[in-house]
Amino acid sequence: HLLFIPSVGPGYDDTRIRPWNKRTTKERAGGRYYEDMWMAALGASASIVSITSYNEWGEGTQIEPAVPKSVPEDARLPSKERRDLELSDEYLSY
Repeated sequence: HLLFIPSVGPGYDDTRIRPWNKRTTKERAGGRYYEDMWMAALGASASIVSITSYNEWGEGTQIEPAVPKSVPEDARLPSKERRDLELSDEYLSY
């Protein structure tokens, strides 16, 4: 038997550190991308789901709330994207 462990993520945008890499960007769409990934993972009857990633600020995959001390204002997690953290909590209860 093979073990299938799907990985979900809120989106991806590393253009702040790799400006040439725009084609790999996955827009968050206000949490919709992340929710779709969770639904696909749960629809596959996965008993384990990994989250990629929790705090990769350079790749735009952060979902944890934080207030950086010496980072420009535009690098902070927007309030609307905190929905991803709420979705993690919601789907982890399944």
